[in-house]
Amino acid sequence: MGRINPLRAVLGVGVGLALAGGTGVAVAQGGLTANLALSGTIFKVSMGNVDGEEFSLFVGGEELPDGTIPASKLRFGTASASDLCVSAPLSGLPGVGDAVFVLKVPGENTVQATDLVVGATVLRGNLVLDNPQIGIDASQVDGAAPANAWGIASHGVSVQAQEIQASSIGAGTLTASGFDIGVKKGHEGGC
Repeated sequence: MGRINPLRAVLGVGVGLALAGGTGVAVAQGGLTANLALSGTIFKVSMGNVDGEEFSLFVGGEELPDGTIPASKLRFGTASASDLCVSAPLSGLPGVGDAVFVLKVPGENTVQATDLVVGATVLRGNLVLDNPQIGIDASQVDGAAPANAWGIASHGVSVQAQEIQASSIGAGTLTASGFDIGVKKGHEGGC
C-alpha cells in the first residue's frame, strides 16, 4: 500500500489553485523526485542559512512569459537549509483577485535536498566557499552549464541569504519537516 507524502500533496493543491488562476506557477513531480518550478513569475526566497556540497554557479537564461532574462544558476549536490520561506505573487485568481502563495519551513536544518538547482536574479547575503574556483568554464564541473559558461565551483558552501529573487527551484529530492503552506488574499504576507 502506498503512502501519501504530505508535502507533495499540499504543494499539489496549493499550486493547483495558482495554475487555475493562470499565473504560470507549476509543480512537477514524478517517482521519488520532487521538482518545485515556479516558472513564469519572480518569487522571493529567504532562509537562515544553507550548507551544501558540490556547489557550482553559472550565468544562463531563464524563460519567462515576457522573454528570456539572465539568471545565476546555483547548483548543490546536497544541501541542508534552515528557516526557509518561499513566497510568490499570484495575480488575477478567479473570484479572488490577487493573492500570495507562502511556504514556510521554520527551524534548524529542516530542509534537506539533493541535486538542488536555484535560478536567481538577485542573491544578497553572506557566502563562504571551500576551495573555490572562480571564473572557470562551468561546463567542466556542471553538465547543465553551456560550454564556456563563466562560473564558480567549490567543494563546500555555506550561504546566509537575506534576499533571493528566484525564477525557479528544482531538486532531485526535497524533504521538509514542519512546513506550513498558505495562500493569502492581497499582496501582503510574503517572505
